[in-house]
Amino acid sequence: MTLHFLIFILFCLHFSFVQPHEGFGQPLILLAKSEEQTSLKEELGKGSLPGIEEFEKEKQARMKRNVGRRLMFVKTNNPAVFYESPDDLERKLRIKREKEGFVIVEVVQNQSGTMNFYQVKFDSGEIGYLSADAYHLEIKIKEGSLLSIPKRANTKKRSSSQPKIFASEAIQLVKSHMILLDSATGEKRSVEMKMIDQRARAFPNLRWRYEAKEIATHKYRVTQHAGEGSGPSLIRTWIVDVSTNEVAPENLAAKEMYR
Repeated sequence: MTLHFLIFILFCLHFSFVQPHEGFGQPLILLAKSEEQTSLKEELGKGSLPGIEEFEKEKQARMKRNVGRRLMFVKTNNPAVFYESPDDLERKLRIKREKEGFVIVEVVQNQSGTMNFYQVKFDSGEIGYLSADAYHLEIKIKEGSLLSIPKRANTKKRSSSQPKIFASEAIQLVKSHMILLDSATGEKRSVEMKMIDQRARAFPNLRWRYEAKEIATHKYRVTQHAGEGSGPSLIRTWIVDVSTNEVAPENLAAKEMYR
């Protein structure tokens, strides 16, 4: 009886000393792990800052290189969207004309500093804002809803290269001139895209080229020569006013494209 009692006492004493010791160690281990994780997060944060700053600098430099660039808005099925204010994306700028030139004035941000925009000035005098993030400008140029055009020279000082610049602009205006394909749906396609479609669908050997000749101040006759290599070329002509961006098909062959 006495022996059993002594064993019971020793058993109780063992657990009374061992358990508190083990329990005391657990908070220390958890604290050490917490401090280690915090330190790791701080180190990762410090290491990533230079990379983020460098990326932002490159992005800002890329956007600023577009300041002064002259482009043209083209009303397509998926047109570029301009806003009246960078802080209110619900207020979209309404562009009434099918085509309108504009110049990028500066790069701005919204008030919260989370979005970048190009402030642009249209030939009509209106001011608008175009998203400058995520290569939006480059995507819209590739889609054809924005066209990159040469800067206009000073009209007071007419240089020898000015007619060439305007001739190039006139050709671009014809290429992007929209043709109504379906009056019910309002589907449109540019002159150039219609030529590409014709080659893909029916005339695999179709080739074409453009040339422009000045016929009056700011007015050009743009001629398209199209053919498959054998026989005479089909000639289409347009009259283009580069001061107003107006394009009008001139001869019967050009007018047939719009029917």
